[in-house]
Amino acid sequence: MTYEETLAWMHSMPRANTEPTLSRMQRLLAMLGDPQKTMARRFLHVTGTNGKGSVCAFLSCALRRAGYRVGRFISPFIMDFCERMEINGEMISRAEVALIGDRLRSVVERFTQETGEAPLEFELVTLMGLVWFAQMRCDLVVLEVGIGGTFDATNVIEPLISVIMRIDYDHTELLGNTRAEIAKRKSGIIKAGAPCVLYGDCDEDVRQVIAERCAVQGSTLILTEPEKMEIKEAALGKLCFAYRGKEYMLRLCGVYQARNALAAIDVLHHLGSLGVPVSEDSIRDGLAETSFPARFEILGTAPTVILDGAHNASGIEALAENISFYFQDQPILCLCGMLRDKNPEQTLSALFAGTEIRHAVCITPPSPRAMEGEALAALFEKKGISAEYRPSAAEALDTLLVMAEQTHLPMICFGSLYIAGDIRRWCGRYTENDTVSEVGHT
Repeated sequence: MTYEETLAWMHSMPRANTEPTLSRMQRLLAMLGDPQKTMARRFLHVTGTNGKGSVCAFLSCALRRAGYRVGRFISPFIMDFCERMEINGEMISRAEVALIGDRLRSVVERFTQETGEAPLEFELVTLMGLVWFAQMRCDLVVLEVGIGGTFDATNVIEPLISVIMRIDYDHTELLGNTRAEIAKRKSGIIKAGAPCVLYGDCDEDVRQVIAERCAVQGSTLILTEPEKMEIKEAALGKLCFAYRGKEYMLRLCGVYQARNALAAIDVLHHLGSLGVPVSEDSIRDGLAETSFPARFEILGTAPTVILDGAHNASGIEALAENISFYFQDQPILCLCGMLRDKNPEQTLSALFAGTEIRHAVCITPPSPRAMEGEALAALFEKKGISAEYRPSAAEALDTLLVMAEQTHLPMICFGSLYIAGDIRRWCGRYTENDTVSEVGHT
């Protein structure tokens, strides 16, 4: 198969199954020679509602700085499917996707003949990542969970350490209706003897669920201590903070990124006791060079354009905090696209309450789960905010750019990550490391 044929084949698989199980993954892995077993105790397994992607980026950069060969597996991608898996900052090539796709297809055809089942799309993506990381002999793999934990396709590995970030309401139809229920599902990544780092700024019921799972598994629980973190300097493009007497600097300037970084710092400090030493210089340098798209990402400065993938309640709360922190009482212009299953009216409530939106332009994300842009604009207007619909991200940005040039107000683009790629392309951004420039068409 070609690269395009491989992706089409993978995308043709079902996305969900009514019966949560790891049996398909386990059987398919066995048919592939169990590549995950060749990397036992080399995985840093990361879950949570928000912050897991950023922590994966922090960890992989710092470990690479320490001299390790580091794989990273994330979801979803922003610009290109190959972003989902990389080694030492280099994405998997399209040729490698096609080659591994051929191997997977042969195995899947035999699996389907024997069982009458088809694997899920995300199961195939995970299989591809595990096969590639094993082939490339990674020293360590930073592995981001897709959804939940217990029955997530990634939960077929033996971790070196588990990381649980902030837990809040999302995917409740799959994970449960309370934070404790969601925490129970996510705690399924905690395995016997492997320590667990938990995002410390969490509810007591969440902490109790995680602590009980650690006790059962014989796993050491390590809590981050946000009360020992102090922001020293903050500007768009630079965030400096102190934690336990040591100072760090981030390119990722969302205020919430300092709290996310605490989990990475605690993981990296603990790895030495697990036989994976990481120097303080590697931690500091790794955090400072970490970039990650669509996380309060500055796409332009003339005018200011910021892209944030906030799409659930806790993400929107963090976005509102950032807007208030950096722009104080200044009004904003915004571009928004949401999925209807995210309960947009409730999800956006923190933004409505905490910021002054001068005008909103709404679009329909390219997803079958999308909320129609017209309906989203009506929701903004219901809250007394001037809003309109545009059929594409490019047209929405064209509209906002005219207003931004007239008013000198910042443009904040947020919502479903399905819209992030088009927004970055309009701003001339194709990779994570492009420099910030004046906004314009490409």
